[in-house]
Amino acid sequence: MAKIAKTPKMEVIKEEANEAALEKYLSNVDHDKVNSIKKDLEDYKKSLAGKEYAVSMTPEILDVFLDYMKNGVQWRSKEALGVKEILKSIERTKKEGIKDGVAYFNNLEVEASHYFILKMEGTGESRIDNFVALWKTFEETLVLIQQDNLVVKDLEQQLAAAEQGLELA
Repeated sequence: MAKIAKTPKMEVIKEEANEAALEKYLSNVDHDKVNSIKKDLEDYKKSLAGKEYAVSMTPEILDVFLDYMKNGVQWRSKEALGVKEILKSIERTKKEGIKDGVAYFNNLEVEASHYFILKMEGTGESRIDNFVALWKTFEETLVLIQQDNLVVKDLEQQLAAAEQGLELA
């Protein structure tokens, strides 16, 4: 088969076709909608940045949590940094006291605490009761964090669709 040599005129035609396709694509994008969703996403992320979540807590459960994080937690490598941060939060909570049956932790502290609690091991029924009480309290709060994360994910999907000139159903 013989190859057809590309001429400068063919290149210009191809470039014009690409530009026309790009302009058609850009004309489908609602820039006001894109900017609005971007603002909503940025505002929502900012609102979450300093947000603290209420974790149901009693002084007894806080003591169990402190003892576990100080003496029983298993960690590897850089996980040790997470343990140290959680210990700081527990100490802060002990100092400030539990207010109205809750302690306050940010999303990373809750997620990391939940992660380490799920690694908890033990023997005997009293250890089971301690684990269940501790796990439940962080599990409940984790659901709230996941709801916030779903809102962020939804806004990101809306933004991606809007930037492509698409409508989500």
